[in-house]
Amino acid sequence: MKRKLLWGLAVIAAVTVVLSGCQSTTEPAEDELAVLKEMIESDPLFTSDQMLLNDAADQAGLSKTTAPILPIAWGRRVDNANRSVTFERFGDTLVIATIVQSMSGKIVIAHRDTVQDTTLVIEKPFAESTTRKVRATKIARTNNPRANWRFREVSGVDGGTTSNSAITFDTLKAFIGNDTLVVTDPTEFFLRFADFAGRHIPSILNSAPVKVRLTITSTESDTDLVFIHRPAMWVNSSVLRPARIRMTLVSQTGSGPYTRVYEHTWSSHVQGRHHFFVGAVTRGSLFDDVAPWSTKIWGIPYLVSP
Repeated sequence: MKRKLLWGLAVIAAVTVVLSGCQSTTEPAEDELAVLKEMIESDPLFTSDQMLLNDAADQAGLSKTTAPILPIAWGRRVDNANRSVTFERFGDTLVIATIVQSMSGKIVIAHRDTVQDTTLVIEKPFAESTTRKVRATKIARTNNPRANWRFREVSGVDGGTTSNSAITFDTLKAFIGNDTLVVTDPTEFFLRFADFAGRHIPSILNSAPVKVRLTITSTESDTDLVFIHRPAMWVNSSVLRPARIRMTLVSQTGSGPYTRVYEHTWSSHVQGRHHFFVGAVTRGSLFDDVAPWSTKIWGIPYLVSP
């Protein structure tokens, strides 16, 4: 009888060890959301907005006009930037992260009051933000949260001035290699990573053509200025830099508000995981020294292969 009792206790002890071992593999040692935030913060696909939009050192020229000031060149100077990540859980296997990047600083405008005047420089304050979403899926249940989660898909980017914008984006069409993307609501437009089935983030070679066509609605009678912001490389260097290129106005309809279509094509890319941004600026933002800064920004992720 004593021998049976000892045998029973041994069995109970063994079962307890097994159960405790199972529990330790399903209860992560670290907070999963904190780990997901670290994964987001360390991925340039989600963190390059400030670099691409901080273009004060790469100012672009503008044609002259009879507006209150005659801008020669301009650029953003980002003085402050921060990133917030909030999470929404759907059951035990899906998390949606919303990433908001806020930037503020000065718009530096080199200008003349008349064609014959000396070049002057003025500064305007600006505050802009960008928002994107990323969906993460739980693929395992181990002690290591980093091994348990994979990014499944990422949305486009929606942004612009945080206080006002006289410009509305209607449709963005991107012809990337053999793929065509049509975007009307960027933070609800998702593209999947290669590990998951579905419509993937476009992947192109470094010399593939990319054509972007943007349709906007504007309340401004003067033509807005629309730019592509994309990564480029310093000559004979591996350092990324922002490239800002003005898009071409190809059509305009309406008598207020106005529907305008802009296009731009390029075929030189930098290897890696990137976004390109389209940013529209009201003419008054640059050609009027007292008008507030007003912009609208959308972004699309893409991959460049070697």
